[in-house]
Amino acid sequence: MTYSRLSLAAVTVAVIACSSERLLAPPLVTIDGATVRAEVALWRDFAPSSPPDGQPLVATLRIQTADGSPIPSTLTADSVWLYNGAAVWATAVVEEQPRSASYFDVVARNGPKWGPGIEVDVVVRLRDSGGRSMLLQTPRQFIFRSD
Repeated sequence: MTYSRLSLAAVTVAVIACSSERLLAPPLVTIDGATVRAEVALWRDFAPSSPPDGQPLVATLRIQTADGSPIPSTLTADSVWLYNGAAVWATAVVEEQPRSASYFDVVARNGPKWGPGIEVDVVVRLRDSGGRSMLLQTPRQFIFRSD
């Protein structure tokens, strides 16, 4: 009986920890004087050269200022969480392209084989010039299919 109560408590703590990013993250944050948001693109490739069940999920995120003003050069993104119901994909993101004045892009590859045709919630962790982290959420993002 004690074992089942402890197990339930451990599961509850794990669920709360995994979903806290989604619960706490706003759609806009102000970092180093700039208000930023994220635009998200999610897709799975089903081109003829792909496996029969398609390629894993790819997520690209454009971190941009809300008003088109310059984005702080010290602002970075290091992690992303995608939520599909109770399932969570947590991974690092990589900045692969040169920055623009008002935005930068990050990508996460080799995700789960969710969708296409479903919506997921996306949370990205940003870091400011002092190393402090902030979460930014973009809910209900559609996973597209490319052929």
